Amino acid sequence: LEEASKSIFVPLTVGGGIRNYTDPTTGQTWSALEVAACYFRAGADKISIGSDAVYATEELLKNDGQVTGKTSIETISKVYGAQAVVISIDPKRVYVASK
Repeated sequence: LEEASKSIFVPLTVGGGIRNYTDPTTGQTWSALEVAACYFRAGADKISIGSDAVYATEELLKNDGQVTGKTSIETISKVYGAQAVVISIDPKRVYVASK
């Protein structure tokens, strides 16, 4: 990522694994903010959140639309700005029979 970011002239977005993470072998834990910070230090302009966005939405609905400030989207955007966080949706292709 560091090498690629040196030659890319458009905004670089990195996604995948941006959530709270515990290494199963060592037990060391990183917050989503710490994971995102690694990507930003390596040259990313933006980070993309996919699955964790679903969990954030569930949290928001559970709290009657009140933000908690604890989701990955909220914590990362608070530190790096909302422009640095992108929500990624991977739609599932569904074929519907025509009438």
